[in-house]
Parts: sequence; C-alpha cells; structure tokens
Amino acid sequence: MRFNDFRHGGGRPGPARRWLRRPWVVALLLMVLAVASVPPSASAEAARPPARAGKWLVDDQGRVISVHGVNLVRKTAPYYPANFGQQDAALLASEGFDAARIGFIWEAAEPRPGVYDDVYIRRIVALNDLLAAHGIRTLVDFHQDGWSRSAGFSQLGSNSGDGAPQWATLGADPHNAQDDFQAFWNDKPAADGIGIQTHFIHLWQHVIRMLNAGPGGANIVGLDPFNEPYSGSGYSCQPFVASCAEFERGALAQFYRRVIAAIRGTGDTHVIFPESDPNADGSTALPALPDSAVGYNFHIYCFPVLGAGIVGAPTPPGFDVVCPPQENPAVAVNAALADRIGGPGFLSEFGASDVNTDNARLVDLADEHFWSWTYWAYYVYHPQDPANSDNQGLLIDESKPASQANAKQAKLDALAAPWARAVAGTPSKYHFDRATSTMTLTYSTAAAAGAHLASGARTEIFVPARHYPLGYNVRVDGGTVVSAPGARIVKVVSTPGAAHDVSVTITRR
Repeated sequence: MRFNDFRHGGGRPGPARRWLRRPWVVALLLMVLAVASVPPSASAEAARPPARAGKWLVDDQGRVISVHGVNLVRKTAPYYPANFGQQDAALLASEGFDAARIGFIWEAAEPRPGVYDDVYIRRIVALNDLLAAHGIRTLVDFHQDGWSRSAGFSQLGSNSGDGAPQWATLGADPHNAQDDFQAFWNDKPAADGIGIQTHFIHLWQHVIRMLNAGPGGANIVGLDPFNEPYSGSGYSCQPFVASCAEFERGALAQFYRRVIAAIRGTGDTHVIFPESDPNADGSTALPALPDSAVGYNFHIYCFPVLGAGIVGAPTPPGFDVVCPPQENPAVAVNAALADRIGGPGFLSEFGASDVNTDNARLVDLADEHFWSWTYWAYYVYHPQDPANSDNQGLLIDESKPASQANAKQAKLDALAAPWARAVAGTPSKYHFDRATSTMTLTYSTAAAAGAHLASGARTEIFVPARHYPLGYNVRVDGGTVVSAPGARIVKVVSTPGAAHDVSVTITRR
C-alpha cells in the first residue's frame, strides 16, 4: 500500500482509499496501529513475569524492580474479596500501588480430600486478571491463621482460626493448633490414606496450572507457599515468641523443598517467596533453598498496636516509643537473611492499624532496603475474622466502592510514597525525607549481577501528587529526564558511556 494515496484529492478514489472502504481492511489496520502503539515495556511485561537476579527482582528489560501494594485476602466465607472491583483497582493504581497479595484458602479450594472447587479457584484467578488489567502485580499466597476454624491460638485472643479444611485438622487435641501443625509436618494421612501435606502440595500444582492458564499468569510477581508456618507440638518453641531453629532447618525446610519441586514440576518459573516461623524479633534459622528463583518473605508488626486492634481496644499510648525498638531489630534481621540467602526480600505484611506514623516509618525502611511490600490490609473483615484488626483497612466504608472520598487520606499519605519502581542498573541508596518531601536515589548503570540490561532501559520513579501538590523539581547527575514535566512517572536515561553512578533528587516545587 502506498501511504501517499491517503492524500489523494478529488475525483476517483485512489487504490488505498478503495481498499479502506472494506471493513475487514480497516479492522486489520486498526489492529496493526494498536499493537504498534503499545510501549515495548508494556508488551514485554505481559509476556514474562519478573525473575530473580541475585538479591534483586528484575523485569524483562533487566531493570531492578520493587513493588508497593496491599493485601487482598479474605479468610472467612466467601474466602475471596467479593466486593473488590474496578473502582478499587483504579484507586490503588492512581496512588502508585502496583501490587496486591491475594490469597487462596485451603478450606475453600479443596473442600474434600482430592476434590477441588474450581469455581472458587477461578474467582481468585479472575481477581488476578482484574488486577493485571490495572498494572497491579500479585503475590499469590495460601493463607491461614491458627490452622483452621476449629483450632487456633489463644495468643490471638480467640480459639478460632482459618485456613485448613476440617478433614485436614488431625491433631490429637482438636482445639490445639500446634497439634494440627504437627500432623501437617508429619504428613499424617487423611481419610483417603494420602498425607495432608501431600494433598496441600497437589493442590498447589492444580492452582498454579489454573493461574498460568489465565491472561494474568505473567502478572504474578511471586508465590508465597504457606502463610505463617508455625512449628508444631513436637517442638518446644512457643508461637510469636522466638524462632524455632530445629523446626526451620528440619520440617519446614523439607516442606519447602517438596512444594517448590512440585511447583517447578508444572513448568512454573515464578519467583517463590517462602516465609519462616513468625515471631516478634524477626529472627530465623531458615536455610537457603536449592532453587535459583527463591526470595524471602516476612512480616513485621508492632505487637502492642496489633494486639490492641485485634481485641478492639484503643491504640496504647507511647506507641512511637514502643514500636521502633521492636521493629528495628526485625528489619535488621530480615535484611541480614536476605543478604545471607542472596535473594530478594518481600515485606508481605505490616501495619494493620491507623497508626500512620509507624506505617510510614516501615514503608521508608522497606524502601531503603529496596524491598517489595504489601500493607495489611485493604479491607477490615473484622470481627468475622478474629485475627484481623478493627483499624487495618484503607477504606472508610468498605461496603462502598473505593474513591478518594471513601479512602483514609492519612493512611494514603503514609503508604503512597515516591519510590523507584524500576531501576536501569543496580540500586545503591534511597531516602525519602517526609518533612520536605525530598526523595534521593543513587544507582549504578551497571546491570545487576545475573541480569542483562536492555539498551535504552529507563529508570522509572513514581511521584505521588499528594506529596507534591504544586508539582516537583528533578535534578539528575549522570543521566537525563525524558518524561514530560509533571508526569506521575519520572523516567531517566543514563548518560552513554562506561558504567557510572546516577543520582536523582526530587523536591517539592
């Protein structure tokens, strides 16, 4: 086709114009133009999920990425966030959130041994696909608190939990979660003669095949095999107090080896983020696992604040004094573990309160370590879920769709911070001064070890309007800003030449 025929003057239509009268030709041309207009990074991201390169997560261009988001887990019937819709996803995306931790509940997914509820599983798959349409990646979790509805931990203020089906609640004491965990680590047979841990691993294989068959399979940033895996009654360790080295090096590591091998057996390549036995100080003895795409995922809470929220009590006075001495060691321990295992860190739970000074502090600490994170949680679902907090949600009235008028603005101020969501090189330093809204970032243009950086790759920094109401100024040393003035995503290309450092400073206008 000769494109100058589009400018043909009066008289008989030229050849191109006669062809364009045919509807199928117009449709084909529009399809070609639509594909050509998709930015290369967007089309590539849809084709391949993030990968691990040493201690970093990297995208298809070899850029180091980290994600910010919320938890979207419902642990009671209907076991998925049925009220979450397009407006909710749009609000999250508009505030720069590009991740959500979504959760399966074993009781709902496998109501009888070896029998899967694919209708329920497809609801979680549809949630992943909805989030993908808004550019929100997902960490996929199998969730539990206190094992099952008939078990639980008294430390949670209730003897009821969630997660496992009744047929897999096989402890000697039916109301003691530690007995039920021990039965799981021992792979005690269910009524059909197959071990309950083996059933759980087979369910993971079934679920990951369904997720990967959907359009949002490449949207998944990682897999969380088992939320908060507590030691069983065969160990002397107490839940929530300290890590259980014998358990973590033994039964827990063995379980992770089994479930990771099973997931890889389906052909899945997503990064897997195991958790260790949770406790107040974050200490862990979990060993490195034999897989090239494994990171580490952990939770950090201020327990006095969390406990008050669970039982519906007011936030205790002096939390700004109490929380840092508890949380700072947990941050240091998890940073050391991520370095020891040489994998990316993911803070998948923190907060669960309206104590926004502490929420902001943990966001800033996580970003300084270039961790991905998901705040707990978008919804309250309390008191139906006894392990949730009255104040954890992001919405004022969660019976209504999301909007700025229906969102807790102080919490958004704490969570929606500027950060480098994609770094074209290797990050070295990040800091956000909340008093002045000054963000500084330094990185090397050398690719992260094990990654190949695409030519022309751009660093992308999200700049939230709420911290820069009159706009912002950008200063770059070692590179050039190529985004439009005032854009929500600042894009930087490095100065050509040998590997060097780039520094970016963003200030309020």
